[in-house]
Formats: sequence, C-alpha cells, structure tokens
Amino acid sequence: MNFLLMVIVTIIEALVFYRIRFVYSRQPMGAIALSGTIVLTFYLLAKFSINKYVRAFTFSLATIDMILLVIMLFYMWQMDRNLKQRQTIQSTDFLLVLGNKCTSSRVPPILMSRFDKALELYKGFVVKPKIIVSGGRSTSNISSEAEMMRHYLLDAGVSDSMIITETQSRNTIQNLSFSAIKIHDIWHKNNRPRVIIVTSDYHLPRTKYYAKRLGLKVNFAAARTVKMLMWPEMFREFTAILWYNRYSLCTILGMDILFSLSMCL
Repeated sequence: MNFLLMVIVTIIEALVFYRIRFVYSRQPMGAIALSGTIVLTFYLLAKFSINKYVRAFTFSLATIDMILLVIMLFYMWQMDRNLKQRQTIQSTDFLLVLGNKCTSSRVPPILMSRFDKALELYKGFVVKPKIIVSGGRSTSNISSEAEMMRHYLLDAGVSDSMIITETQSRNTIQNLSFSAIKIHDIWHKNNRPRVIIVTSDYHLPRTKYYAKRLGLKVNFAAARTVKMLMWPEMFREFTAILWYNRYSLCTILGMDILFSLSMCL
C-alpha cells in the first residue's frame, strides 16, 4: 500500500512537471493554484503518513515544488512592480536594444516590440542618442539578431551613423557585457555615459539583476508583449532564471533530500 502511494505521488509529480508549462501558458492563475494544491497535498501526506519512507518522499517533493512556486511568484511580483514604476528621462547617450531569438529571416513580434519602443524613445529625444543593437546569430542560416535590428531601424529612418551593432552575444549576460565594452571603446568623455536598456516587459527582472551584478548603472524601458505571447514567454523566462541559478538550487535541493532522508533514520 505504501509503495503504491509513492508510485501515485510520483506519477502526479511527473504529470504536473510535464503539463505545467501548457497550463501556465493558457491559465496562469490556474497553474499557480494547481501547484499550490499539489504542495499542500504532499505536505499533508507527509504529516499524516505512518510510513516514514512515504513521509520523507512526499515531504521532499513538496519542498521542491514549494521552492519553484515561490521563485515563480517572486518573479511575477518583480515584473509587476517594474511595470508600475514611472520614470521620466529627458535625455540619454545610448539606447541599448537587447536581441531575442530569431528562427527565420522574419522579425518576430517580441523583437519588433523592442524596436518600436526604442524608436518611440529615440524620436522623443531632442539630442539623438546612439542606438546599440545587441544579439548574435540564433541559427547559422540567418543574419545575426543585431543585423536584423539594424535593417529595421534603417527602414524606419534612423541614420546608419547612429546605429552600433554588437553581433557576438548569445545570451542576456553577453548582451550587457559586450555592449558595455562597445560603449567603453567609443565613450571618451570624463562623465559616465547615460544608457537606457530596452527589452521586453517579461525580461526586465532578469535584465535588471544581471546589470546590477555587472555593476552597470543604467535606466530601463519595457516594451509591451502581446497577450498571446506574454504568459508562454514568462514561463520560459522563469526556466531561464532556474537555469542561471542552478548551482544554488541544486545545493538547496540536496539539503532538502538529506533532511528528508534523516526522517527515515
């Protein structure tokens, strides 16, 4: 009976992990409610189970699920807080537009929204800033993200002399790092250059986190993502946060497993 219960719990956990992305992409609040219900159910099983192995197993799974749920909720709170912040920037020296994965020669909607936000800011400044477009090749058979952005800006009427391309980066950290090097190479004034980073709304929390880690003092501008793409991209962003913090998470999960095993002794 105890073994059967552990098998059932494992199947439930596997199904949730397999389907949660699809649920979240369509019904985010439903996915969060489902995750919370699973956590509570597993903790209740751990509390009232007589068998110590079932107790340890369900407690470990509940803790893992709870950690993931807390990270997701914190990310959503950060994104919501960033979007509610209002800032008025009268001028800047650089607009840094971050790339997004492109699987064809057509500009995807998410990247286009970043273009449009950058152009909106650019046209609003009396003294026009340089625009840095950052992003390497997503696949080998198309141009780099930066080149696609450059052509889009040229078609929108931006002078080629105002566009700086950074084509080596493969991820957000490299976008920021390599672009910072570009700015350092061309900035010869004594004061610190003013920079606005333009990226998608869902991407803002992670971008701010990396910019802070790199010691970059910059402002940010969020490009709105269409509703159809918002929740899938938010879940993808959540998995990216987990990946970049995988070593810390593995340490926490290892401690959780050791604590659960101690319940069996």
